[in-house]
Amino acid sequence: MAVSHRSFSPAETDIAEPTTPEVAVAAPPVAAPSARDYGRGPREWSSDDAELLGDVLRSNGLSEKLVDRLLTLAAAPVHVKRVVDRLAVALGAHFHFLPLEEALREPMLLHGAPGSGVSTVAAKLAARFEDNQVLVVSAGTREPAASAQLEDQLEVLGLPMVAAPDAKSLASIISGTKDRTILIDSGTAAPAETAGTQRMLVLSAESSVEDATTAANAAASGGTRRMIVTCLDNSRFLGAVLTAADVGKLALVAASITPHFAFGLRALSPENLARRLMSATVNAERWRVVPL
Repeated sequence: MAVSHRSFSPAETDIAEPTTPEVAVAAPPVAAPSARDYGRGPREWSSDDAELLGDVLRSNGLSEKLVDRLLTLAAAPVHVKRVVDRLAVALGAHFHFLPLEEALREPMLLHGAPGSGVSTVAAKLAARFEDNQVLVVSAGTREPAASAQLEDQLEVLGLPMVAAPDAKSLASIISGTKDRTILIDSGTAAPAETAGTQRMLVLSAESSVEDATTAANAAASGGTRRMIVTCLDNSRFLGAVLTAADVGKLALVAASITPHFAFGLRALSPENLARRLMSATVNAERWRVVPL
């Protein structure tokens, strides 16, 4: 049986509608490539939409169960022509996306594994506001260096920070703060009692799928329902991110696309996530230029 393939040029990383090549090439069946096989050299892509999407999702390290679910959802909107738009529909149907502005309406308690970038995310979020609009809280008993880093970053931004060593002082700060967005950097361990706050897991896209799964399950068991992703500029494939959102039932809120503490936080949506998944898979360098 003849199997048609297509190659992607740099211009096509905007994910133009798949086209059928003029010449069909017969090829024997080949095993599905793993994530590390992608980007190593020229590759021809199937002209069948489902096969192409399956390759994209598997290249990111998703489980077959999740791949099958997303392919089923992507096949449903028959009126949607472009592959990337079908993927966006599937992502929007399976995952929950929460606008960043909505997430900021309640005191946000950030927590995550060491090195995930919790303090940097706190500074990035705070940088969106004037000094009289936001209050950053360094919560819990943390390493002095961690608190000092956040304090230094906020000083550059001209923004205020206070310390809350325990749950009681944190509750007092929250109840006594009016008309300000409250951002709480709790480091690696969110306080057990955090009434009046919404917990936010900070997860590095560089995490392994196993570590991301463990972090998501632990966060969900502690009441976390939302997630911000970091290191999107360093990780080509996003299997850990999607797996964590899936197993922990965590809403995808935003992603950091630069290590700088003053900017580079982008809202996540089905559309921009679909474009990122497609472009990073079919073009080994495009994602570095446009992380999201």
